[in-house]
Amino acid sequence: MIFNYLQGVFQKYQQRKQQKQLAAILSDGRAIFSTFGDNVYLSDFVNNCIDRIATEISKIDVVSVVQKPGTIRQQNDDITRLFRFKPNPLQTTKDFLACCEWLRRKDHNCFIYPQYEIVCDKAGQPYRKYVAFYPLNPSNIEIGVDETTGDVWEIKFYWRDGTCDILPYEDIVHLRWRRGKNTIVGGGNDYGMPDTKDLLGAVSTLDKVMQGLPLAIEASLKVKGIFRAKTLVDSDVIKKQRDDFEEHIQTSSSGIVATDLAGDFSPVNMTPANIDSEVMKVLKSIIRERYGVSEAMLSGDFNGDQHAAFYEACIEDFITEFEQGMSACLFTGREQDVGHRLKCYYNRLEYLSMGNKIELANLATSTGLMTLNEILGTLLGMEPFDGGDRRLQSLNFVNTQIVDTYQLNQASKTKDGGKSA
Repeated sequence: MIFNYLQGVFQKYQQRKQQKQLAAILSDGRAIFSTFGDNVYLSDFVNNCIDRIATEISKIDVVSVVQKPGTIRQQNDDITRLFRFKPNPLQTTKDFLACCEWLRRKDHNCFIYPQYEIVCDKAGQPYRKYVAFYPLNPSNIEIGVDETTGDVWEIKFYWRDGTCDILPYEDIVHLRWRRGKNTIVGGGNDYGMPDTKDLLGAVSTLDKVMQGLPLAIEASLKVKGIFRAKTLVDSDVIKKQRDDFEEHIQTSSSGIVATDLAGDFSPVNMTPANIDSEVMKVLKSIIRERYGVSEAMLSGDFNGDQHAAFYEACIEDFITEFEQGMSACLFTGREQDVGHRLKCYYNRLEYLSMGNKIELANLATSTGLMTLNEILGTLLGMEPFDGGDRRLQSLNFVNTQIVDTYQLNQASKTKDGGKSA
């Protein structure tokens, strides 16, 4: 009785030991999933969405213009000159615009500092001469009213080195993303803070799927079966029996193993995890919808209609806010009254299909909309030629300012022709 009891206890101990060994083999003693954290911007998929938008925004041409009813005249001033190549000594225009969008998307607020000098014109009137534009990356900000006068809005920047600076808020260009109830800063919630709770859930789930898939494949290739000895022997003997068994398997050329070892082999069928493609699409679509980026735009396999939707969802919003924010900050009230603006031009024609480009080229030549060299360079990507800077126009079109006179003359000619007949 006592022997049977001890034998049962020993067998249960051996079974538990084998289960622990099997669990150790399956997991290698490592945690299956590492914690993603609370920062959604650690996800490559999130950063890819932002990068897709920032890359397109970096292609915008920024110029200073004077806009009046019916006319827009580009100015060759210091603003246009800076945005032609390098807005500041450290960044090209492409880098500057992409940096602004990264800050706007990740911090939900982008601050641009226009550096200028006060100079006087020939009449002795002072004006601002801009020398650089810098996107700022503070660790924290505070916006409030000046304590001394109480009528000047100021912004306090806290920097990562522990210092801080206070500037007039009107001297800073402030771009926002995802407006909430807060009336001053962007962020998405009512307190001006980024609201990423739902996005974090999708990113964390996607991260677990990406972590678990290679581990499951590795485990399925690692464990082929379990050898269990039937006799009560110590661990050294069990190890020798297992080694002998494996040697028999390896030396068998016919696939049939003859062995006299007291034990049996139980194959373990480890099936790799199968991740449903629809689940992956749903998780990725949740992330993409937050930024307005379609699957086609993210992969680069898009057509003209898909790019037009991307432009309206992502690019047009930045252009509108950038134009308004920069124009309000860079020009005085008097300059704004006479039409000074900052304009952004984004070439959407290069994303048209070849058929649409040819159709547009025919329209441009018949109406005089574009020169021949503009059609070659903008639509067809070909080099210009001498004498191509001219516009063609069909004689079937009439100037709207003389259309009434033209029709009256034609009617008069028809009437006179009828009498002479």
